[in-house]
Amino acid sequence: MTDTTTIRSRIIGGVGTRIDWRRPHLVALTALTAYSTGVGWQAQAVSYPLFRAVPPEDFLAYHAQYNEAIPLVVIVPGFLSFLACAAFPWTRPADVPRGLAGVVAGSGLVSLVSTVAWAIPRHDRLDTIGQDEATIASLIDANLVRSLALTAGAVALVVATTRSGRSSRTTSSIR
Repeated sequence: MTDTTTIRSRIIGGVGTRIDWRRPHLVALTALTAYSTGVGWQAQAVSYPLFRAVPPEDFLAYHAQYNEAIPLVVIVPGFLSFLACAAFPWTRPADVPRGLAGVVAGSGLVSLVSTVAWAIPRHDRLDTIGQDEATIASLIDANLVRSLALTAGAVALVVATTRSGRSSRTTSSIR
């Protein structure tokens, strides 16, 4: 072992010890997905139903302001969550079961597809035609699918977070 390797090993935590980014990634993804889940349910219960309360002549301006307000608090965290969840089977800690990682990945994919193929076109339609009950109802339906998927992913991530890093009963009984 070279002097540089010896120094690095001591700084990191000993010979043969590597800093593993997967556990902090799991915790951060859990927090991000829980946040996005909360945003989804807030939109389901408050934001989207309130689209109906805006006077039709004011709707285009209202929706434009809504679109300007959401990028940093809704769009960026949402897409980061969707994509990171979809990739979770490849980024999961080794002690997170593949099935649980599959639930997380599925939630990310369903959220991504329901957003890109369903919700965004509904927002685009509202930007074009203004307030329209059928379009708002469809947007609420798309958001329900996304919010349910995010909820499933967040629950799976909480389970993974609480179980990851714990020694198994078999391992504990051997010690």
